[in-house]
Formats: sequence, structure tokens, C-alpha cells
Amino acid sequence: MTLAWLLSAGLAACSGIDPRPEPPTTTEPAPAMVQGLDGVIAEHWAAAGVEPSEEADDAELQRRVTLDLIGRIPTPEEVERFAALDDLDPRRALVDELLASDEWAEHWAELLTETLLDGAAQDRPRVREGLQAWLREQLMAGAGWDELTTAMLTTDGEVELRGPAGFLLAHGRNGQVEALTGQTARVFMGLQLQCAQCHDDPDDRFTQAQFYGLAAYYTRTRARILRDDGAPTIRIVDKARGEMRMPTELDAPGDRSGPRVSPSFPTLALAGDEAGSRREQLARGIAGSRAFAKATVNHAWARLMGRGIVEPWDDLGGLAGDEHPALLEWLADDFVAHDYDLRHLLRTIVLSSAYQRSSRGAAEGSLERERAFAQAAVRPMSASQLMRSLLVATGLDDVTGRAFKRQVELRRQQVRRDFELAFDDDEPVTDAGSGGNLPQALLLLNGELTNQALLAPDGALAAILREHPRPEARIDALFLRVFGHAPSSERRAELVAFVSARGDRASAYEDLAHAMLMTSEFSTIH
Repeated sequence: MTLAWLLSAGLAACSGIDPRPEPPTTTEPAPAMVQGLDGVIAEHWAAAGVEPSEEADDAELQRRVTLDLIGRIPTPEEVERFAALDDLDPRRALVDELLASDEWAEHWAELLTETLLDGAAQDRPRVREGLQAWLREQLMAGAGWDELTTAMLTTDGEVELRGPAGFLLAHGRNGQVEALTGQTARVFMGLQLQCAQCHDDPDDRFTQAQFYGLAAYYTRTRARILRDDGAPTIRIVDKARGEMRMPTELDAPGDRSGPRVSPSFPTLALAGDEAGSRREQLARGIAGSRAFAKATVNHAWARLMGRGIVEPWDDLGGLAGDEHPALLEWLADDFVAHDYDLRHLLRTIVLSSAYQRSSRGAAEGSLERERAFAQAAVRPMSASQLMRSLLVATGLDDVTGRAFKRQVELRRQQVRRDFELAFDDDEPVTDAGSGGNLPQALLLLNGELTNQALLAPDGALAAILREHPRPEARIDALFLRVFGHAPSSERRAELVAFVSARGDRASAYEDLAHAMLMTSEFSTIH
């Protein structure tokens, strides 16, 4: 038996050949709060002509939902506590516990910041950190996404870096009206307007005049960082005058000498309301529009399911394309009815019959089932999820002090910068469901930090070797720590043979643990 075998076995575990015992085949009734959604999902499956895969077992579901909601794998203690839950609906109890945690706000503030600042030319670390910290505080306080969006679009005056001004500054600094307009349409309305900046959309979805009508809401806005003696601050002001003009074929890039364009855009819910500044009008129009609810729902679904109900998540179609799948329409209605509550939205999705499908299934038809959300997709973890999960798997999340955690955070940031530099382009990242891939995983896992974690005298592996004298118990404890479940009897026997052939030495378990961390079973969400 070789380490190559261990790696291939881990890859097989996410391809339908799972070493775990078979889960029960019964399907419990869906919670009452999502039965309406489950009916729509069942119709969605029927229209796609697919039969859903079996329901995920508790271990599979707990690992997936913990990664999706708080950004890391569950600890062994959390796995055992969930298994022992005496509750009529333990999955709902688990989800409620995760959504009430500080870790949920931290993780989703990071995801939202990543989406908001995607493609920004002025994405500076302190601006990113300030926006993320503010979002974390607001999510914990229960603010609705409409409130947060309004704050980000209308913030005014001299404000701290820790606040909602990061979106306008990152995309609109130095008068970058076009970049700010494109990102506003993409993130908050699910519309791809980039092509209309230079000419009418070739698919007749948007016109150049419509693009600059939306841009006109920003034409008077100026955003910049102030560097006074104290801490840097952001100043955002609106000039008293200034009108948007269309560019002409003779204009140099960035120049606009054509006819004037008044602030307007077809999907905005303005109804003739012109009170307040132009940005205040824009914020009201976006937050009250149908496109806003659909774009938010589609983005959350893509984060949790690997692809949007409409794919890509940020391209809902043209201005006349109001007809979308009933699944998207239902979730948008429910989101609005619950005051744009992101917690409620995420809770509804993860408790639905679609999210709770297993990633295992027959190879035939698996792609069709995944596209119809009838089988869970296997998704790569993001850099942050990998880093946090590595700390849990090695036990260093509990036993190290601030200095080591700071080192971990610096390493995570460096990996993100290195990865973005290596694969940099001018287009925004639209695949909200991925957030990482194999090269990124290897950068994180196959390096000094992983080796340091495995060899730490106060880490999880050292504790396992001290507390469990028998190879079988050591392997079970290691599987629980890394994968969140026990190995099958066949896998356990093979691994006992592996470590026994090496004299049951600590180095054999170190090699085994390293191989486990390098498998796709560890580095993917499945």
C-alpha cells in the first residue's frame, strides 16, 4: 500500500465510491418552513426530467453546511454533539446554531466583501478590511440586505475606513463612473452591462444610452482617501452640478463629449420619486426593484449550491427578461416577504430538499442531476475555508496563541495575493460557487504551514497518539478529526496494515495525516 493509493482513495470518495457505510435510505419530511419551496423544487426536478439522489447522511450534511455557513469543517466535538442531539429536527437545530454564531457573520461578511470588491482597481487591504468589519457587525445586528445596500450606495461625507464607503471608493475613485456603474448593475441587479459601455449590446439586451443613464446617478460623486495626520479616512461628496454625457467615436478613452443623459434606468423602482440626492434615488430604485431580490437570491444560491438558478448568477438577462425559473421567483418573493433577511434566506436554502441531496449517485445522469440541483455538486473550498479547516483538522485552532494565528492570517492573505496575481485578468469573477481550485489548494496544503501543523507537539495528531495506544483507535480518531466520520471497516483494516508495516511509528501517522489532508475529500465541499 502506498501514499499514492491513499490519495486516489480520497479522490474516489468524492466521485461516488464512498468508503463510509451506506446511509439510511429513508427521507424525513422537510421542515414546515421550507415545504412550499420543496414543492417548487420537486416541480423543477420534474421539468428537468431527473430523479433526485438520496438524501445526504448526517455526517455529509453537517460537514457541508458547516463549511457553507461558517467557513470551516466541524470539530470532532461538534460532530459528536450533533450525533447526540435530542431534538425533533436536529438538522434545523444545527443550522440555527450556526447562523447564530459570530463565525457565520465573519464568514459571510468575507464572502460579501469578495463579491462587492471583485474586479476593483483600487481594492486596498485596509479598505477591504474596513468594509468587511462593518458588514460583520451589521450581519450580527440583523440588518437587512436592502439596508446594507442603501448604506453602501448613499454614504456621504468624511467617514472611517471601517464602514460602508469601501464599495464606492474601490470602484469609483478618481471618477471611474463606468467601472462603478458596471459593478452596481452586476452585484445589486444581476445585470451585465459592460458591453453597453462602448456600444449597444449585440444581443439587444441593453443600449449604450441605458448604461450612461445609470451612470448619470454617479456623475457628481467623488470618492477619495484622505491622508491627514490621524488615521486615514474616506471622503465621499456629491458636487452641486454636473451632467453625464455620452461618449462619441471621436472621444479618447474616458472622455465624453456627446449628448447629455439624464439619470434613469428601466428596472429601477422609482415611480417618479426624485427626492434626495441622485445616489439616494438610485439606492431606493435598486432596493425596491424585482431585480435586486432576484440577484441577491441567485448569488446566495450559487454560493451554497455551486451554480446559480440562472447561470452565471450575475447575468439574469435583458431588461425584458423578467421570466425566470419558478424556483428563483419563489425565493425572491420569500426574501422580500422576510424583509431582505440574509439569515432567513440562507436558512431556507440549506434546509431545502435540494441542498440536502447527497453528492453521491450513479455516474449516469449525474451532470443533469447536478444542473437541476437534484444531486449535490462537489465544490472546491476557498483559500479561507481551507486555512480554517486546516487549523481544525490539526487542532491548532485551540492550542496556539495570537502570534501563530497572525502568521496563519498573513499566510492566507499572501496566498490570495499570489493566486490572484498568477491568474489575473480584467473580468470580474462570476463563479460565486467555486471560490478556489486545485492549484490554490496545493499552495495552502503542500507547504511549511501544513508540515508545522502536523508536527506540532500540542497539535491534534500528537494528542491522538498519546491518548489512543491501538492503531484502530488512532485511525478512527484521525478520520473523525479530518473527515468528520469514521472509516469503513475495509478502509480501517487497510490503514492499520499501512501503519503496522512501518512499525506503528509516529512518522507513519504523520504521512497518513498529510495524505488525508491532500485528498479531495478534505479540500472540497461535497
